[in-house]
Amino acid sequence: MWAEQRMQKALEKRRKKGTIRKLQFTNITAVSSDIDFSSNDYLGLAQDPDQQALVLQEYERVQQNAKLGATGSRLLSGDHVYFHQIEADLAKIHQREAALLFNSGYDANLSVVSCLPCDCIVYDEYAHNSLHMGIRLWQSVHSDRLSLPFHHNDVHHLEQILRRLDPKLRVVIVVESIYSMDGDMAPLRELLQLAGTHDAKVVVDEAHGLGIYGKGSGVVGELQLQQHPALLASIYTFGKAAGCHGAVACFPSNLHKDYLINFGYPFIYSTALPLHSLATIRCAYNTMTGEKGKYLREMLFRRVKLFRNLMDAALPKNKAIYLTDSSSPIQALVIPGNRVCTEFCERLSIASKKRICLFPIKSPTVPAGTERIRIIIHAHNSNEQVRWLVKLLTSTLHSMGLVQIAQSRL
Repeated sequence: MWAEQRMQKALEKRRKKGTIRKLQFTNITAVSSDIDFSSNDYLGLAQDPDQQALVLQEYERVQQNAKLGATGSRLLSGDHVYFHQIEADLAKIHQREAALLFNSGYDANLSVVSCLPCDCIVYDEYAHNSLHMGIRLWQSVHSDRLSLPFHHNDVHHLEQILRRLDPKLRVVIVVESIYSMDGDMAPLRELLQLAGTHDAKVVVDEAHGLGIYGKGSGVVGELQLQQHPALLASIYTFGKAAGCHGAVACFPSNLHKDYLINFGYPFIYSTALPLHSLATIRCAYNTMTGEKGKYLREMLFRRVKLFRNLMDAALPKNKAIYLTDSSSPIQALVIPGNRVCTEFCERLSIASKKRICLFPIKSPTVPAGTERIRIIIHAHNSNEQVRWLVKLLTSTLHSMGLVQIAQSRL
């Protein structure tokens, strides 16, 4: 019973802190009147009937006598010519020499970071958990090597750290292009320039940039940094704007890809993606980088601008409760306190007659005192839905006594 007792004690500790996590069941087959302001489906591809039809058509084209599952890792029975075709396509889209597909963004980050051939990793303090876990795995193998955080998006602080390091050390800097909890963009151009000055390399997680920036290719593409000599790897997750599953890491040469195939253990020991997932990935890229993707991005950023303008007009200036500085689809309303955040979401759900479900982002996922409501704006949200959301946000803040809002604004 000792194992269960320890589990219960750990869970009870979280309950008391208000940090307990629970699964929330959604009936994906039911016709719903819910309004989506919480999923990462930025362009709406995951719920687009036309996209689903494209995937089915592509799957029928390539399946022939293919097995339902991959049956093994790609180093055993799970490889397929279709993998290599898609990897060649994605390398071309991202303007890199080589690409390697992974089962998820978490797997990709864990694989790339855990086997980095460097002496020191310097990472943004707000980097995703998968990057942190990759660093931990890297250090478990190389216990004599350094890992150091730098202040979020602070190039000056990063430079101070690099200057203090022994110049003989080989350094890799790990960042995201768009940060998932704040929605802000990394200063990639400045980071790569600084890295080049110190003979360092940079790994960029593009999970929230893919499909949204750079004609669909991401922030690296938006800034035309694909060929920067300091860019070691860029990693693109498909579970956000692409509306599917998996990830791809892109590199400046096939040497980097061969290295990952031999030393990226999550890749080596995972069963490969099934053929249907590959068909979905190919169709997602075709849409994101085509005319429809361009139209969806235009719609998306119009909605983001509308939301920001309405919130700026309605929300009084408040040092404690505020919107983070973001022009991306990720909008965060900071409301300090785990329990307050949870209550806010519950009240807003009731006020919307359970048509809008927002989620609290609690500490320790974010630093204590910066707990927030994570709001996602989508291409498929209408102007009317955005206006209603703003009204619900402000009226709920007012009813809880968190801010004072003029009656004309409610």
